[in-house]
Amino acid sequence: MPLRLKAMELGDFNTMTDHANIYPPGDDLVGPPTPICWPVTTQSAAQSRLDFHMTKQKERFLGDTSARYLKIIDEDTGDIVSMARWHWYPQGYSYTEGIHWETQNAVEGRPWPKEMNVELHNWILMERDARREQWQEKGKPCWILMHLVTRASQRGKGAASMLIDWGVDRAREDGVPAYLEAGAMAIPLYAKHGFQQIGDLVRSDLRRHGLDMDFVTAKMGLFPELLPEVQGEE
Repeated sequence: MPLRLKAMELGDFNTMTDHANIYPPGDDLVGPPTPICWPVTTQSAAQSRLDFHMTKQKERFLGDTSARYLKIIDEDTGDIVSMARWHWYPQGYSYTEGIHWETQNAVEGRPWPKEMNVELHNWILMERDARREQWQEKGKPCWILMHLVTRASQRGKGAASMLIDWGVDRAREDGVPAYLEAGAMAIPLYAKHGFQQIGDLVRSDLRRHGLDMDFVTAKMGLFPELLPEVQGEE
């Protein structure tokens, strides 16, 4: 399966929304924390979730000048198997300026879906984003990977590595750090690309929001001036 990395186009969001009509429920490009806050088991639920998620992504694609949307295409089928959203912050990340994209009250004037645990969704994102100014170098240029997801059936084939490498290359070219928050299981993948864990794992207790689990993430950074060229595979 030959893969190619390309810049996202506006029409791709409609294509990715249609994945609910082609693949099993959940085999789509809805990224965390949405699947935790809105699990799906039926085609109709998957369609509703994709429509909401991709409409939100489309708004950011059109309105957020810091965002760089990328996709990985299976050249045999032409299908989009993975996507990422890197951000360039020449003056450093600002929680105050950026948080409205994550927790806006509506999408295109629509209310939040009743099937979604909105309180949990916003709490996870606000907790994550507010921490950045505590562990990232404030006011300094950086790249941040905020969103990367591969369809469940297409994982392990190298798509995520291609999307990570794109940002690593930009960070090295610009001579600035790249940052991300990784789920616990993804830490080894990002480490292969030169990212180092910063501080302890972050454990967020979701029980107060109705889920009997901890949401565990690692703060990770890549610092080009300190590292040799690193090659990794998904």
